[in-house]
Amino acid sequence: MSFNAKVIKVLIASPGDVANEREAIAEVISRWNSMNSETQQVVLLPVGWETHSAPLLGGRAQGFINEQVVNGCDMLVGVFWTRLGSPTGVSESGTVEEIEHFIDNGKPVMLYFSSQQVDINNLDLEQLQSLRAFQKKMQKIG
Repeated sequence: MSFNAKVIKVLIASPGDVANEREAIAEVISRWNSMNSETQQVVLLPVGWETHSAPLLGGRAQGFINEQVVNGCDMLVGVFWTRLGSPTGVSESGTVEEIEHFIDNGKPVMLYFSSQQVDINNLDLEQLQSLRAFQKKMQKIG
């Protein structure tokens, strides 16, 4: 049976090395909805650039993602493992730019940093160093 609910768009933000974690976040949101959405009259809608944006020419890629996806979301769940991501021309990475947007607009941000083991042969030390610096910066504000 149908019911009225408030929809909260949850942006899943991350660099490219955590695809499994992105899927896990969406699954957890789905489980929460199954157990709580009707009684709470709230539906959490997982949103990601890969499912909610279209490629366009003539501008900055992250700028298009911001317009199509980020600006319309209510909260952000971010996950990192070994990479911070690629620079956007505005920020250290697309994920960081999204997080900064949410912080600047007073929207909720939840960040997670994986401690899963990694093959050191596949590790980009510059990325890891940038990620650790970002993690320390975030710890100071939240």
